[in-house]
Amino acid sequence: MTLAPPYNAGNGLEPVGAGLKPAPSIPIPTPEQIMALVDSHELYTEPLRQRMEADWELAILTEFDAGEGYQSYTSNDPMTYFAKMTSALASGKLKIRIPVERARREKRERESGKERFIAGILKANDERLALLGQPPLQESLSGFVNLRGWYCGRRMLVIDSTTGETYPDITPWDPLHVSWGMGPKGLKWICHKTKKTLAEVEEEYGPLEDSPGQNDFSSDWYFKRQMLDDSGGVDVYDWYDEINNMVVVSGKYAKRPTPHTPPQIGKVPAFFGAVGPLPLIQARGFRGNLNLKHQGESIFAANRRIYEKINLVLSTMLQLVALSRNQAFTYTSRDGTKTVATNPWLEGAQTPLAEGEEINILKLLEMSKDTGAFFGLISAEIQRGALPYSYYGQLAFQLSGYAVSLLKQAGDSPILPRQQAMQGAYRQIADGICDQFATGAYGAMQLHGLAENRDPFDQEFTPDMIRGLASVEVTLVVKTPQDDMQKMQLAKMAGDGVWPALPWRVIWDDILDLQDTDSIADMIKEQVGERMLPEAALMVLMQAMEKQGRPELAMLYEGKLIQVGIMQQEAPPGTGANGQNGKAAGFSPDIQSAPVQGAPTPQPTPQQGPNQAPGTPRPGAQGQG
Repeated sequence: MTLAPPYNAGNGLEPVGAGLKPAPSIPIPTPEQIMALVDSHELYTEPLRQRMEADWELAILTEFDAGEGYQSYTSNDPMTYFAKMTSALASGKLKIRIPVERARREKRERESGKERFIAGILKANDERLALLGQPPLQESLSGFVNLRGWYCGRRMLVIDSTTGETYPDITPWDPLHVSWGMGPKGLKWICHKTKKTLAEVEEEYGPLEDSPGQNDFSSDWYFKRQMLDDSGGVDVYDWYDEINNMVVVSGKYAKRPTPHTPPQIGKVPAFFGAVGPLPLIQARGFRGNLNLKHQGESIFAANRRIYEKINLVLSTMLQLVALSRNQAFTYTSRDGTKTVATNPWLEGAQTPLAEGEEINILKLLEMSKDTGAFFGLISAEIQRGALPYSYYGQLAFQLSGYAVSLLKQAGDSPILPRQQAMQGAYRQIADGICDQFATGAYGAMQLHGLAENRDPFDQEFTPDMIRGLASVEVTLVVKTPQDDMQKMQLAKMAGDGVWPALPWRVIWDDILDLQDTDSIADMIKEQVGERMLPEAALMVLMQAMEKQGRPELAMLYEGKLIQVGIMQQEAPPGTGANGQNGKAAGFSPDIQSAPVQGAPTPQPTPQQGPNQAPGTPRPGAQGQG
């Protein structure tokens, strides 16, 4: 990542007019220190990483081994549960908003611009990930928070060294291969360790320091490099701290320490967190904080051991089914060594028997009578630790609305912690990118995407447009089929009546979770304006007929507008610029109000005389008793 104006290219620490404090001076670790720190952290967190790998084996349905000679059955429940949870989070609607109901319209428009800026950043990053063959950011984060119980990744703005353009680099990392160090204010450093071949390293970063060229056969480095490639490559340490980024391979710098842009922020350009409400819980004794294994749990936390019991019961049932298909038997012969040449259970099979030889069928094994009850208990526990079967559309009978609500609440317990983790990740990403862009170290960015209400935008953003605004609130809405209807009903009840319970701006912002409420208000007023006056409705219909290529129908509406004085008859050719009688074609000035035309407001004429003739009884009056 290269430095950009207005920062001094000499030391990267002197801002030009940005008013930022210099970043704290911290020592730059050597390649050996980086490798030692990461290796030590991996040893410290080894139980956590073992748990992550065991959960991966569940998710990919590693075959259950029931023992030699026995049928093995592997339930697909872990994979379907993982797919369902990931789909729920990946398909959720991401709400990026700043509460604006009490702000002035000018400020609300700026805040709506900041919301569009973040939406455009996320859209541009998804397009970059697609070019790299990676899924969108929301799908990747959904998979990691469900499978690993942690989320982490790189988030920064990068200046393309060839074009000078700025683009977002928000790359999620697999927490299994990430090490980190914490300080009193959060991350002090983070390192993403991966495997690459030396050819891939040299393609990305160039030849390593003190290494000959790739085709230098005079040195044994070429052969050493080839052997490393054949053996699975080398470890690549991608290190980030509060000031620098560096890459270490084989004890050498593949990328020398490079200051972040801008370095004055003094933050690690990464997002990081764990799933769940509990902080790190330490046990008593030396290194008791190895209980990190239970921080940031995956979706399999409640059912890890139960899946093994499910597979054992199902494998036993499969074994008995296989025995019923190919039943066990004994074969009696004179010397006891003779065997049957063909399977006697095949259709049409003939088994010749000599005198004194006999085939006896062994008694078929049966499941214990308590197997059904036991399997039902296990299935119920699986549901309590995961999602109820109703989330998969599996309903044995029709349910009431109350029962459906209870089932939805049961499904919220595994979804809610991961939903909050996703929101935390996006908040860190949004705040970090906005803080970085607002420093002025980057030029304008052209971004496009979809704002709220599917409103497309393609806009240029500058640092001044987002500087000084409040942080955004990020909400991931994981919807069930009844959510939209319930929200609309609640919004209608809150806004009905002459004195509604809430103003519509609060209803749009807090109940319906809509952004850019000023645009919504303008669209509603436009719609009301089209229907408020009959003449306006006629005008809209006439214009629609013309656009649809129906001039004969448009003429009917035009004639009606001319009749009521909204429009004037078009002047025939040759009658002059003002048309007939000196009047211009188009809208009639008579439709303007009297004050606009310069005349006083007309007063109503008072009624002359009584409503009824004298002596006429009043209708509905009570008679004289």
